[in-house]
Amino acid sequence: MAKRRRGYFLVLDGPDGSGKSTQVALLAARLKKAGLEVTCVRDPGGTMVSERVRDILLDPALGDIDSHTEMFLYMASRAEMVARVVRPALANGLSIVSDRFVTSTVAYQGYAGGLDPKQILRVGKIACGDTWPDLVIILDVPAKVGFERIRRAHDRMEMKGLDYHERVVAGYRKVAAVDPKRHVLVDGRGSVETVSGRVWKAVQRALL
Repeated sequence: MAKRRRGYFLVLDGPDGSGKSTQVALLAARLKKAGLEVTCVRDPGGTMVSERVRDILLDPALGDIDSHTEMFLYMASRAEMVARVVRPALANGLSIVSDRFVTSTVAYQGYAGGLDPKQILRVGKIACGDTWPDLVIILDVPAKVGFERIRRAHDRMEMKGLDYHERVVAGYRKVAAVDPKRHVLVDGRGSVETVSGRVWKAVQRALL
């Protein structure tokens, strides 16, 4: 595979328990095997500042946080990660595979939390500028199935309840319907290997 001057920016997104983190690692391995240099990041996170913001957002002890506050905290973390990690890596020809990005905020704080998705996208553009994913793969998993997969203590976002997370799942599906060129729904049910194969096919069809 010929290496292009700017790397690819790929995002694995989806509801809690959809298997994003596992699929990020597997996709990165496939891309490296295909000849690309790859960096993996998680959102929120990726820098010292962004990880501190992540701690606030996911801390169960903080309880309920207003959706606007959540949105701005996620965007602040994202802006730092893009400036310090993502944009420089892409400029140097590396590809990025990110565990979540702006689509998460549209689904969680927008469709599930009651904020206007279009306003969230506008704030996202301010935070990230022109550094936007080439492809967002959304792992489509029913909220109940996702929660059955989580074997650890729930973080603050996961503690919002099944009704909230069902709205999150519906929100992701709406995003994919509104912007199908950038967002691809992939069935997240089945074995890790089966889902990995679906993700790789989606990447190949869209970009490679």
